Amino acid sequence: MEADGSNVFADWVKNNHIEAILVVGVCTDICVLDFVCSTLSVRNRGFLAPLKDVIVYSRACATFDVPLHIATNTKGALPHPQELMHHIGLYMAKERGAKIANEVLFGALK
Repeated sequence: MEADGSNVFADWVKNNHIEAILVVGVCTDICVLDFVCSTLSVRNRGFLAPLKDVIVYSRACATFDVPLHIATNTKGALPHPQELMHHIGLYMAKERGAKIANEVLFGALK
């Protein structure tokens, strides 16, 4: 939020007539999921018109791995199985209303 109450992200979506956002990033189950959930929440409340679709490109997202044997021997650490947590992040994003894509094509539609 800016001092005047405006929001740079919301203004960018509105001013550029963005109808779809393609989301990629590290930590599918943390950073990507937080962005997706926040964006969908704001969109669902009507603050991001004309945004319609929030799309997560699954092949351009990943998360970290903390195996059980490492977490067990590291104070304050929790296990974080990479593949499982990646899929949980994608699942939660889909449950919140995002579209999940495993392929992205750029160019004019035929």
